[in-house]
Amino acid sequence: MFSAFLFIGQGCIGASTSGDAYQTSGPAGMYISTDKGEAWSPIVSYPTSDGVQSLAGVSVNKIIPDPHDTQTFYWLSRANGMFFTIDSGKTWQRVRGPLSTGFVYDLAIHPEDSCTMYGSNGTYIYKSEDCARTWVEVYRESRANVSIRSIAFQQFSPYQIFVGSSNGDVLVSSDLGSSWSLSKRFGKYISGIFPDPKQADRMYVTTKARGLYRTDDAGATWKDMNAGLSGYPGSLEYRRFLLHPNKADTLYWISTYGILISADAGESWNPMSLITPPGSVQIYSFAINPKNDNEIYYTATIPSRSTFYRSIDGGQNWITRQLPTGQIPTAMYVHPEQTNWVYLGFTIPTT
Repeated sequence: MFSAFLFIGQGCIGASTSGDAYQTSGPAGMYISTDKGEAWSPIVSYPTSDGVQSLAGVSVNKIIPDPHDTQTFYWLSRANGMFFTIDSGKTWQRVRGPLSTGFVYDLAIHPEDSCTMYGSNGTYIYKSEDCARTWVEVYRESRANVSIRSIAFQQFSPYQIFVGSSNGDVLVSSDLGSSWSLSKRFGKYISGIFPDPKQADRMYVTTKARGLYRTDDAGATWKDMNAGLSGYPGSLEYRRFLLHPNKADTLYWISTYGILISADAGESWNPMSLITPPGSVQIYSFAINPKNDNEIYYTATIPSRSTFYRSIDGGQNWITRQLPTGQIPTAMYVHPEQTNWVYLGFTIPTT
């Protein structure tokens, strides 16, 4: 048996590098490895009044950990609503209300109150103050061609809420969603908003195909961080983004190019040495060991298969392992305490 784990994914599945459709098979859902990727077990049990069912057919968009309870997680699916676990993924329950069906794009949990959270299905933002039991609408997007893609709390008081949309607008609320104002109109598809837990007022915005931006004053001004990325072909095409859990200013940027590392909050970047040549595969899942960042994991996807890669020397050398299903691995995380535990979520691509 296993205990607490964290598991996060974000972003969208892009076209394959060859232009061909993905060729996948097998179940989707959630998997755990307790031996750093050597073997995998599904964690998809869904008890109902009709017996225990399986979530193996449910594609993973994101899983959001409760920052106050290491055994509680929220599974945001791509078509089946949102689920949660209170036992570290051994079993799952479906949330009630408006986020019980459809695509759930993001969920943000208040840094000081685990029962206050905000979720979006793309058109509406809903707020819960009772741990996802009930929800009320706090914002709606009236334009049919615009969707809400990301929600994030500033990690320091007064805990503003930032929202990113597909048309490039970033909105902010300083009163827990009662009112909203425009922080920045980027004009570029916002794929994610990432608050820096180590520096007040610093946040990062990732765009789908136009790179990275940073604010150091809670959204009053924004800095284009793409100068350092521009020397790497395909690097502006976002796949994943990770702030190092322990080292301030250390970032990982995963793009069509591959994996880049910054030690100065995105001012400059260096490429990680991968077996896969730049631009040859899609990297949809990436993680590091938070206690030893020489231990790195990623998955590489091409139309016919995906492969698991592990390094123990900072990316100089790699071993490869087979994955437990032929679907696309879209999210990966290493447990911050039990660092031999690796988690993967899989998605069935839509046509």
